Amino acid sequence: MASLSFIKPLSYLLFFGAIGFFIYTMMSGKKGIDLSDKNKDDDFEIPEEARFILAFKPFYQLLIPLIHWLPIPGYKSRTNKYVITAGLESQVNGNDILGFQFSIMLVFAFCGFIYFDSYFSIFLAAAAGLAYPYLWLYEKKKQRQEKIKLSMPDVVDMLSLSVEAGLAFNAAVQKVCYIYRHDKDPFVVELYLMDQNIKLGRSREEALKVMADRVDLMELDSFSSILIQANKMGSSIAEVLKSQADRMRSERFLKAEKIGAQASQKLLLPMMVFIFPIIFIVIFGPYVIKMVMG
Repeated sequence: MASLSFIKPLSYLLFFGAIGFFIYTMMSGKKGIDLSDKNKDDDFEIPEEARFILAFKPFYQLLIPLIHWLPIPGYKSRTNKYVITAGLESQVNGNDILGFQFSIMLVFAFCGFIYFDSYFSIFLAAAAGLAYPYLWLYEKKKQRQEKIKLSMPDVVDMLSLSVEAGLAFNAAVQKVCYIYRHDKDPFVVELYLMDQNIKLGRSREEALKVMADRVDLMELDSFSSILIQANKMGSSIAEVLKSQADRMRSERFLKAEKIGAQASQKLLLPMMVFIFPIIFIVIFGPYVIKMVMG
């Protein structure tokens, strides 16, 4: 019994010590990843969004050999793909996410051991800790894709204006990246990376395909395919960009209308359950009381 009474205070000490170390790491971490050293004229900055994953790196580095040994190539490739689509590949990779999953699983299982006595509760806590990082990464990917989808019409319109003003397509991309360099727009970040790929020797077609594969978004894949076809057929890039911007803007407007219509339908059930009964009570309540009281 004495040994068991010694375990819980030690567990609390380790748990809160780990929390303190995590907070210290978060407070002392870098503010972001600055790409201005690579190109001082662009002064482009990609924000850091996975600092709390890197805070666990001293812990899950011990698990990296086990992660390499795990026979789950499909899950590893999908996780690495999600990391790239979420724009976090400059900070973490798929192995970091897997290590973070195992670390959170152990932390949740440890909390379940402290606060619950049943093995089933410990198992549920460990399962929740294992699932949370994957769900976080998936949500991060979806959020970035939505941001790209929303910003594409305005950025493509700016590209169209730059090309119509006489700039070449690559120069227009560089100009747009310079204009939006402080807005941290994910679509502009992808354009910047595409321009860097072209500067490194890749063709425009290959750079566009890499950008579409990175983002994994239907709208961007269509945009890249149309630009590739226009480049092959010698069509006017300015006209293609302008038509694409108009199409994207109309699609965004139609989607906003669809979301508004769905919102009115979703509000109908809460109104019927919570608001209409109160209105009926206020209107007919006095008459019912009067009838009951005679």
